[in-house]
Amino acid sequence: MSEEEVEDRKEFIRCYLNKDLELLLLFPIQPGENDFWFTSHQEFMETAFNTWDFQRDRKPFDKYAYRIRKIMEQVKDLALLHSCISQPEGRANIQRRYENLVENEFRDPLLRLTERYQRAVGEEDRYLIKKKIAEHNRRILECKTIWEKYSPWGGGPANRWPL
Repeated sequence: MSEEEVEDRKEFIRCYLNKDLELLLLFPIQPGENDFWFTSHQEFMETAFNTWDFQRDRKPFDKYAYRIRKIMEQVKDLALLHSCISQPEGRANIQRRYENLVENEFRDPLLRLTERYQRAVGEEDRYLIKKKIAEHNRRILECKTIWEKYSPWGGGPANRWPL
């Protein structure tokens, strides 16, 4: 590639990378001789993020596990908040939020799964639905355990719901 083509390529890369920072780039700066972050293309190619080792060691992101972890963190936060509030109406409000969270995330899908289980025809379908039902029951019990651990005042939807 000619020198002019190399400079055009660097300019294109610079513009692409700076597209998100357009508003910040409106502020005046001292002009530099080279705005490219790396001094050469070879230096960029030798970074850790551009190696097969980096690509090979990356594990796929598990969205479901992340979502469950965040729900359990929210249950813990609500339980801690419930244990700290002294006003009865405030505590009742936090308990309703907890009950709504568990209902929306686990109990309502559990009820839908039980209806599907009753309508299922094949043994394989029933087995898969039964596994999902067990998973939702386990999650409800996990929420109950977290709630009882962090909210010594007790109570909660898991105590009322038949499993």
